[in-house]
Amino acid sequence: MSIAEDILQDHGILSTDTRSKVIEYILRKETACSLKELQHALAITSRQEKPVNKTTFYRTIDLFEENGIVHRVDDGTGIAKYALSKHDSAEGKWHLHFRCEVCNRTFCLPDPIPNELLSIGGNHHVKKVNMVLQGICEKCCENLPNE
Repeated sequence: MSIAEDILQDHGILSTDTRSKVIEYILRKETACSLKELQHALAITSRQEKPVNKTTFYRTIDLFEENGIVHRVDDGTGIAKYALSKHDSAEGKWHLHFRCEVCNRTFCLPDPIPNELLSIGGNHHVKKVNMVLQGICEKCCENLPNE
């Protein structure tokens, strides 16, 4: 069984070719990807096979987001991006995202933020957090000229 099939099975979702391809592509990425990028990648891999139906594609992304397989990242560019949710992330913890201003990549940072740090007091219940740090990523910093 592939990793994609394991992820689908863990979430009680039937494995289909499209669902597996979407997860496999996101797994290979180190960064969050836009729907356009994902569609383009699937179109390339599907040329020899049965093409991915556009409606099926959007339903797959919605299903994955509803079931916590992927999460949407709003990185301030106006284009929603998606990244694989980590299965081992602790309940009640959130994570940051980072967008590089040089290469425009957006990725999840590995360390979770304890829920207590996001306490806003009162009788509020935080359900979603979108925090994006912006700057220059490690890879781009290595390529900057020394000043």
